[in-house]
Amino acid sequence: MKIVHCRECHREVERHARVCPHCRAEIPGEGKWLLTAKYGLFFVILAALVYVLFNFAGG
Repeated sequence: MKIVHCRECHREVERHARVCPHCRAEIPGEGKWLLTAKYGLFFVILAALVYVLFNFAGG
């Protein structure tokens, strides 16, 4: 269990908590970054697929 400190009340909070259980402040975590990375990877794969389909479909 990894521990981080709340930015508002400075108490210890579990890393994967979304809000501080003491003051209810939002805890920024890697969840948002991970979601952004997943969307980015999806669009890169989609762009590569479209590129391959258009280049090989034309003959």
